[in-house]
Amino acid sequence: MNNEKPEQDLTALWQQQPVSEIDLSDVTRRLKHQQRLQRWYIVSDFTGFLIGLGMLIYSWEKLPLYLALVLCGVMVCGGVFTGFVIWLRRHAVLASFEDTSHYRETLKKQYLSNQRIARITMHSAWSSELILLVIWGIAAVVGDLSWESFVDKGGVTTFIIISVLMAGFGYWAYKREQKFKQEYARLVSQEQNDLFS
Repeated sequence: MNNEKPEQDLTALWQQQPVSEIDLSDVTRRLKHQQRLQRWYIVSDFTGFLIGLGMLIYSWEKLPLYLALVLCGVMVCGGVFTGFVIWLRRHAVLASFEDTSHYRETLKKQYLSNQRIARITMHSAWSSELILLVIWGIAAVVGDLSWESFVDKGGVTTFIIISVLMAGFGYWAYKREQKFKQEYARLVSQEQNDLFS
């Protein structure tokens, strides 16, 4: 009988504990939204890679050998990049909606992956310009491109336009990285508030 009293006290104490209200519908909505977005992004990533590969195959015979080899290298890097980004998108794409205990963890993992994707995208902005300069440099060294023909064909104007576009693209990717950092921090904060409430 003496043992029943502490058990009853613990049961009463347990019943009095505040229950944290997890906004499961909000977390579920955000995870489903991420799942739809990530699936769309995978399709667009893969489609972009296939279009580039198709253009390379289509114009293969018209390209000088050095340019074909450089573009093959770019496509190999692009394939690795596409595969890596698709792998990072896996958390939301493969999320199951059967077990509610994993919603928040899955969403946190995807937000971390989204930060990495945005950071990689930001660096791809300046690296694509570098690749373009390397291609033009090789064309100049081989003798297929002189400064006069480069200027006459609008190379300087093209480079300026691409630089402005890539700077905007890099800034956009930077802002996305910051957004996903904030989303992740908000989710972690919500989780900690639920634990200590």
